Amino acid sequence: MRNLKRALTTNVALASASALLFCGSVVLAQDPPDKTPEVVYEVGSGVTSPKPIYTPDPEYSESARKKKINGTVTLAMIVTAEGKVRDPKITRSLDKGLDKQALAAVSIWRFEPATKDGNPVAVHISADVTFRLY
Repeated sequence: MRNLKRALTTNVALASASALLFCGSVVLAQDPPDKTPEVVYEVGSGVTSPKPIYTPDPEYSESARKKKINGTVTLAMIVTAEGKVRDPKITRSLDKGLDKQALAAVSIWRFEPATKDGNPVAVHISADVTFRLY
């Protein structure tokens, strides 16, 4: 009987250790937690606007050129504290092809970042991308 108790105790200890090892490996296999989300400000009340430093014109889509479409696509986006564009979204559409071209263009735009108390910060902005055929 004594040997049976010892065997059961040993098996329970081994099962507990195995479960601990398994759970520990699951925790280690997970991605590290993301860094704290960046605070995104609105321009005004001590927050300066970002200044564009690289804003190449978008390419005209061939279908829009054939249709002779002119106009403006308006986008909302975040300019990061590094001066890069993040999460651009169309807020006023013009043409499916030109909307795509506007998104491609603003994704490579660069800015001198907005500032708050002299430090670079991320801000929400709106931008117009104009398409004109001459």
